[in-house]
Amino acid sequence: MSAWWNDLSARERMLVSVAGLLAGVLLLTLLIIRPLAAWSSAADRKATQARDAYELTATAAAVAGSNSTNETAGASPLRQSVISTAGSAGIELVRIGSVSEARIEIQTAPADADLMFTWLGDLERHHGVSVVFADMTRGDAGRVNAQILVFERR
Repeated sequence: MSAWWNDLSARERMLVSVAGLLAGVLLLTLLIIRPLAAWSSAADRKATQARDAYELTATAAAVAGSNSTNETAGASPLRQSVISTAGSAGIELVRIGSVSEARIEIQTAPADADLMFTWLGDLERHHGVSVVFADMTRGDAGRVNAQILVFERR
């Protein structure tokens, strides 16, 4: 290797050195800097999603937070209460399933967040129906996507 290097002219040595330096910078960029930048942006994205989920949950808790007496609790079956109140609240139900006799699982179309949380609060206050599990994500233009909502009557 040293014989090859010694056979090169000064100009060729300079070119080989510059090429080696450029290759080193390229490797440094591809193997260290880019993965660190991707990791940082992924962490920022996850933090934003967590903050959005917290705000969504806090809003839901504030709207549905009152535990007033149930005026019509038990007056109609759970399934009927959920379906009728969703229709009157302007919430479109995409899928209705039954987890058990005492629970019902639904999926809604994307809906305005205020409408969704008002509906959930009304269900709890007026029908004695509470949310056991909710899988919601923030949608476009102030809407929420409720993939899974599981209700049960208190």
